[in-house]
Amino acid sequence: MQSLGIMTNDLSKEHLYFTAIAKEAIKLNLNVYRFTPQAIDSTKKMIQGECFHRKDHYWTKRLFPVPEFIYDRTFHGLTRQSNETRKNINWLKQDTNFIGYGLPGKWEVYQTLKEDAFLQAFLPPTEKLQSPADANAMLTQFSSIILKPEYGSRGSGIFVLTKMEKGTEVSMQKQAGRYKRAFTTEEELNKWLERLLTKYHYLGQPFLTLFTQEQEPFDIRSLLQKDGENNWIERGRGIRKGKKDGITSNLATGGRAYSYDSYLDTLSIASARQLEPMIERIYQTLPVALETKFNRLFELGVDLGLDQDGKVWILDINSKPGRKIIEKLHPEQLTNIFSAPGLYCKYLASELSKAGQSS
Repeated sequence: MQSLGIMTNDLSKEHLYFTAIAKEAIKLNLNVYRFTPQAIDSTKKMIQGECFHRKDHYWTKRLFPVPEFIYDRTFHGLTRQSNETRKNINWLKQDTNFIGYGLPGKWEVYQTLKEDAFLQAFLPPTEKLQSPADANAMLTQFSSIILKPEYGSRGSGIFVLTKMEKGTEVSMQKQAGRYKRAFTTEEELNKWLERLLTKYHYLGQPFLTLFTQEQEPFDIRSLLQKDGENNWIERGRGIRKGKKDGITSNLATGGRAYSYDSYLDTLSIASARQLEPMIERIYQTLPVALETKFNRLFELGVDLGLDQDGKVWILDINSKPGRKIIEKLHPEQLTNIFSAPGLYCKYLASELSKAGQSS
């Protein structure tokens, strides 16, 4: 019997999601397990984790062989995973089939998309910040820049630097609002930047004017996922709005979700007609460009910005996206989302069988 393993940092996280996936997968005659990377024994090719009980629908502790297919839901914050974790995951990638291999850091993704003749027009100018001098050069050019961690997600670790009459203001988004700190001298700013860039890898971009008329940061978030025939399907689209005068619109930092149609209603007919085909083409082109370079993907969260001049920007791409937008705005899609990992496993098993490999 074929098997699906769900890999996570913590067995207590995303419990309802993993349980819903398991319920759909057993309908397809798949055994389902969940485990952490630390529980992998590469020597014995065994994993200590939990097995989903097919009849009574609960998780129970179990030692099991490496599953034939892996759904990777591990997150690693602002830095890469530890050496041990990375070693176990890399070994697993050599020994079994991931339904999606994920994306590398934002810099590699940017470099790849920049090579695409169509997509490059939607990318903000981006630099890898290796020293305070790099950030200062961008700040001189754009007067206000945003610093994004290369391995960050969910809006964490983002800063905005703005040139002021007397120095530089650094701000970041917190649940309670926007936190600001002023540096009156370049020396003070450089010390702060040195500490930040020594600890984490950061990218710099101009701070784009992606705000509503009420000065709320906003973006367009879509969830793309593969179906059981290897086609990319858009499961849902919504608008995320952050707090007034904030930096990000992430739901994790206090943002709210609104329907995409309600946003379209605020645009002129001409603007809406121009926007729609452009977004659709981005969604058609982006996954293909990434898979061509980085190996198989299964799902993507895509964040698009629309500035005050009506220009579309590709802000972020996440290969391990959340589902809050779908849960709030498109609950009718949840069953499709829960069944997708199992259906894609069956597709991959069929392809492996055709290629004469064991499945």
